[in-house]
Amino acid sequence: LILKLEMKNIRDFFTYDVPEGYLHVKGKQTTPPHLLQFDGASDPNPGPSAGGAVLFHPGTTEPVFERYEFIPNATNNEAEYNGLIIGLQEAADAGIKNLLIEGDSNLIINQFAGTWKIKAQNLVSLHKKARDLLSSFDFVAIKHIPREKNTHADRLTNEGVKEKDSVLRLFES
Repeated sequence: LILKLEMKNIRDFFTYDVPEGYLHVKGKQTTPPHLLQFDGASDPNPGPSAGGAVLFHPGTTEPVFERYEFIPNATNNEAEYNGLIIGLQEAADAGIKNLLIEGDSNLIINQFAGTWKIKAQNLVSLHKKARDLLSSFDFVAIKHIPREKNTHADRLTNEGVKEKDSVLRLFES
């Protein structure tokens, strides 16, 4: 007796589950994912702002890159979306395919995952830009974390607002 196993895609057999607490956004995880943390800050709100993101190697706290971008005038939610967008763009540019995302904005997390509607018109184009970047990835899941667990990205955004500058730092692996 010979058993024949047919699979449309061998990668479907070797997949990981979506980690607990994350909202599934796209695809199947086929390799250990990188972790992207993002944040935004505005002082005052609206006012001078920055979005920031840091990407970590899979399963480590070793950064691949950190980036922040100064925005002369934005709301805090616009700055948060900008943090997500610059993180997604840098991860895509680095060829990352499997990505876990964490941020401390419930609004951005749930809108990006598709569980909440976008009611503020000023966020519609930013949401679209972030969602358009999904085509670069095979797998994406996103999770809300408390601010105390987002200190690296928080530090970047505060630095961006204070310095009124934009910076990209790449780290050796």
